[in-house]
This record gives sequence, structure tokens and C-alpha cells, in this order.
Amino acid sequence: MGRRHALRYTEPLPMAADSSAPPADATSTDSAIPSPALQRLWFALERHAWSFLTVVPAHPGAPALEAATAVLEAGAPYAYTQKVHLEDATGLSPTAAAQKVLELRERVSRGERVVAVIDSLMTHPASLPLALAADGCLLCVTLGETDFGAASKTLEFVGRERFLGSVTFPRLTKKQRRAASQKKKA
Repeated sequence: MGRRHALRYTEPLPMAADSSAPPADATSTDSAIPSPALQRLWFALERHAWSFLTVVPAHPGAPALEAATAVLEAGAPYAYTQKVHLEDATGLSPTAAAQKVLELRERVSRGERVVAVIDSLMTHPASLPLALAADGCLLCVTLGETDFGAASKTLEFVGRERFLGSVTFPRLTKKQRRAASQKKKA
């Protein structure tokens, strides 16, 4: 998962910045300060006082886990007094989703922050309870792949007012898709 994507964060208000999302296995240290765009993403989310954030892909295959990892990377230098937990909550059954909501709320009650990644609601509606249980959501869009209808329906399913913003990634080239596919097989 060490590939890089250009990440664009957009808020409901007209603010945007381009950046490279850090690799999933990177750690933030003083020498590895997140890009300015990722830092702005963190501070824009901070204005909403969240403890539980869900990253919602607008279509199947959107890089929601990479977006969530970017949020954690951006916040690492600033969230030093509070643990931020990344939860890959993809592939859950309806029963497991309800249980996962309880588990994540328990983490929040212990003082942790949680960033949960769910499946696309277009193909996996069982993920909806996690989006509804969160303090806010971040929409993950892939430019040139996410159709407007899927993004709009995702916003409707969750409620537009629940979204704090969105992150966009460019479409992967064929070469990048092959490399990602080969890496998953390894």
C-alpha cells in the first residue's frame, strides 16, 4: 500500500489544496511532517469537534483506506494527547456492523478518536450504521471513476449535513492498477 496518490481535499466551502497522500505504512516524525494540504485537511476536520469519523467511498474501489490513513498521518503531529485509531470496517455483515458501532463507541468513551473506513454504500448498505453513528463523514471520490449519481446517492443515504468534506484522488493509470493488483496478490 505504499503507492502515492495526489490527494485533493475539498470542504463544503470553496477551499482546496493538492498534495501527495503519504504511504499507509509511513510514520509521522519531526522529519516527516505531513504536506501542507494534509495539515489543512486535519485542521478543517478539527473545526467540527469529532471523536468518530467515517470515511465513505463514493463508489466501489475508491481509495477510502488511503484517505483515512492520510487523515491519521496529517493529525499525528497534532493529536499527541489523544490516541487516534484507524478501523478498517469493510466487509461487515449487518450484524457485525451493529457490533462494530458498539465497539467503536466504546473506544471513544475511553478517550480515543476513531477513523473508520467503510465500504461503498452503493454495493454494501450494511455499512450505513457506521456512517450514521459517526460524528461526521468524509467522502472519498476518484476523479474520472466516481459518477455524479453514485456520489449524490451516497450523500443522500447518509445525509448531506453529516459530511464534513471530501477528498479526491486521480484515476489510477493502467500501469498503476497493474502494480496495485500484483501487490495485492503478493
